[in-house]
Amino acid sequence: MKEKSTSFHTICRLLLRELRQERNVQQAHISQLLGKASTSSWSKVEAGDTHLTLDHLLTACAACQVWPSDFFHTAQNYMTLLTQNGWYVAAHGSSLPKEEDLLSIEADAFYVFASKGQTPTWGHFPVLQTPWPYPGSCVPLNVFRWVIDSSWREQVSLPQN
Repeated sequence: MKEKSTSFHTICRLLLRELRQERNVQQAHISQLLGKASTSSWSKVEAGDTHLTLDHLLTACAACQVWPSDFFHTAQNYMTLLTQNGWYVAAHGSSLPKEEDLLSIEADAFYVFASKGQTPTWGHFPVLQTPWPYPGSCVPLNVFRWVIDSSWREQVSLPQN
């Protein structure tokens, strides 16, 4: 089994994807704001194939109409949640190589799974209100729940009759 390690970059990248989808912002729009001609330039950032830069992050926040400070607060909360669940999170420096970043690997598996069917949306809160929408509750986004809660992952992965 791979070590449960990731980076703050990966947390931000996943949150940007979730936020963009929640706000109905097209990848092409963010690419255009970045001065890129193709949609694939932003999709490569979301997939972890292109390094996430501060310019990328600030542009995506502007496109989604959120304050970067609110975004970073949520990212820090996910860093804390992962750490509380036995993960090592590299909080500075560059992102981990994709093959060493278990969160990236598991997120890819989740997105493949989610694209094939419907994942549960009960307890769904806006991205920036997670993982702790109110005191005493923990409701992470499904992509993070997938990596933290193996029993939930197994339950939603079972074939439905």
